[in-house]
Amino acid sequence: MIARELISDTVPSLTTTDQAAMALNWMSEFKLNQLPVVEDGKYKGLITEDVILESTDLTQSIGDIQFSGWDGAYVYQGNHVYDAIEIMASLKMEILPVLDEENTYMGVITLRDLSAYLGKLFAIQEPGGILVLEIPVHSYVLSEIGRITESADAKVLSLYLYPVPDTNDIFLTLKLNIEDLTRVVATFERFDYKIIRTYHKVERNDDYHRNMEALIRYLDI
Repeated sequence: MIARELISDTVPSLTTTDQAAMALNWMSEFKLNQLPVVEDGKYKGLITEDVILESTDLTQSIGDIQFSGWDGAYVYQGNHVYDAIEIMASLKMEILPVLDEENTYMGVITLRDLSAYLGKLFAIQEPGGILVLEIPVHSYVLSEIGRITESADAKVLSLYLYPVPDTNDIFLTLKLNIEDLTRVVATFERFDYKIIRTYHKVERNDDYHRNMEALIRYLDI
């Protein structure tokens, strides 16, 4: 998926002539601490609630308030969504502006929409179980993981891996389409895989914003 496909049509943009008080009202209405500033179709940066509140006069226009605004923090419409994840996670942004190839502002990606995308990507809402393996990097073969899983009459819905600190191993987390993982665990153990933990039941949770923001921080992407 590319950035253009995640653009939200609900978040308004400010202009430099808009009053600070109006910006605060919009932030409250849309439950955001940041809003994009756009002038003549060009992205000028993000202004934050904290910067506005530091102003002694809320009748000031946005253009009269000094804000750094992450003016270099944006993605182009054709960038992969992983680029958006990396920027939003590293800068702790709630929204990320999207520009076209002419540097014209197109809209923003919101953390909520990004969270929903990640929820689908990792099959979080799908019923099933989770299996975590610890594997030496040199022994990780994706095709073998799939073959072993399917030999136990299960399917991999999603997976991700991350390094084990201070080792040459990786943690591999598998989301499977079955809740009873007894047979899957036994099969992996028969092939000498190290099982770290299992979650036999996955409770559904619609609070994407909270859980996915935590996931982004955890994965450090």
